[in-house]
Amino acid sequence: MPPQDSHQSRHQHNYQDSQPGYIPELLDAVPAGIIVTHQDGRISYLNAEAERLFGYSRNELLGQSVDTLLPDRFSGNHATLRQSYIDQPSTRYMGAGRDLYGKRKDNSEFPLEIGLRSLIADNEQFIVATIVNITRRKQLEERLAKVIEASPYGQLLVDEQGIIQLINPSLLTLFGYTKEELLGKSMDILLPERYRAGHEKLRAGYVQKPSLRAMGLGRDLTGRHKSGTEIPIEIGLSPVESDAGNLTLAVVTDITERKRLELNLKQANAHLEEFTYVASHDLKSPLRGISDLVEWINEDLGEQVPEAVSKNIERIRLRIGRMERLIEDLLLYARAGKKAKESSAINVSELIAEIIELHPVPAHFNIQQDIHIGEIYAAKIPLETVLRNLFSNALKHHTGVDPCITISAEASGSYCLFKVSDNGPGIPVTAQERVFRLFQTLGNNSSNGSGIGLALAKRLTESHGGQIELISNTDRKGCSFHVWWPRFARKDIDE
Repeated sequence: MPPQDSHQSRHQHNYQDSQPGYIPELLDAVPAGIIVTHQDGRISYLNAEAERLFGYSRNELLGQSVDTLLPDRFSGNHATLRQSYIDQPSTRYMGAGRDLYGKRKDNSEFPLEIGLRSLIADNEQFIVATIVNITRRKQLEERLAKVIEASPYGQLLVDEQGIIQLINPSLLTLFGYTKEELLGKSMDILLPERYRAGHEKLRAGYVQKPSLRAMGLGRDLTGRHKSGTEIPIEIGLSPVESDAGNLTLAVVTDITERKRLELNLKQANAHLEEFTYVASHDLKSPLRGISDLVEWINEDLGEQVPEAVSKNIERIRLRIGRMERLIEDLLLYARAGKKAKESSAINVSELIAEIIELHPVPAHFNIQQDIHIGEIYAAKIPLETVLRNLFSNALKHHTGVDPCITISAEASGSYCLFKVSDNGPGIPVTAQERVFRLFQTLGNNSSNGSGIGLALAKRLTESHGGQIELISNTDRKGCSFHVWWPRFARKDIDE
């Protein structure tokens, strides 16, 4: 500690000696560091928190230059800044927009925030500095920056003027820019030109009332790639407080693939609706007309109909009936793409029992149930249609000895897993990939049906948020159909 000259000795206690006795105790109780200096930078007073922050005792600092508490890289310019403040004193933060650091007695540094205020006492101007250690805040900001940097979604921080302060690699990849091309630039560079004029007003409105929210609800938002190509995006906004003022964190998600799938789905549904209309109007009416003509021909021939002609007329009737059933199945398949809304509590054991009861089960069949779940919440008719179809197929196609069909149900996460297993001939591996396609049957017998049943089951299951699979049995003959059906109401499925 350098010896104090007589000038320091005369002035080092001027400020604190002039205060009422309770003032020093009051200031020592303040949780922020307080340092009072003369115009020339000599320390006149510091409180207990300032001693703790910098690691000095009070006696070590009184009368010393405040530059002692600054890193060497800042102390050289500090006299100029101090004089600038003396010339135009005001209550303000020191070093706004810059990172400030203090130096402890052991030469270690810590980030700080300083508030300045001018004070007149005993006809002398003093500078009161309020000091807060912001190490914790800086650590949190660094962690936030690392989280943003590592995010797989595009993220950027912008200030109240829309200037980009921070940007992550995912967003750079999304828009095709380098970091140098975007930092410090207006975020309008990422917007199509037609949006830029109105964006300033929208940004100002958000600054007035910042909140967690999605941007552009109900509108198709697009961003502008560096190449000029527009990208369909979703944006989430979050207010963030920082040393640089109020910032906004924007999370940008590329939804190109989702939009493409939505468009493909709309086109497929439009084609299916068009087909449904054609099937119900342009096919059923001619078939009905053909059926009527056949009946009239049969009536005109009277009772003396040759046997060969009679057989051919009957064959025509059978084929017209099969065609009508096929059209009805196609219409049922088309309607299966729409989710039923009448969800309710379903007792699984009762549901399985009703399905078995409604089918004429041959006496030599062994039907087993293995139910390990009570109730689920779902649309009953679609689920019942799927399980009834699978059970009916197992009955219809079983040609083995000692036929056994097992229906089981159990909880599987947020789904109920239904299994319909048999010990029949099974399904050849070569045919397993096509059993869920339209018009696919496993034999040439007309009694096999139109080949639409499993396609209908798959469409119903998937339109209600579930999944269906065919699994070959490994421990015995036959195969199993597994159906995962949501057992709780879900927002993404039920709304």
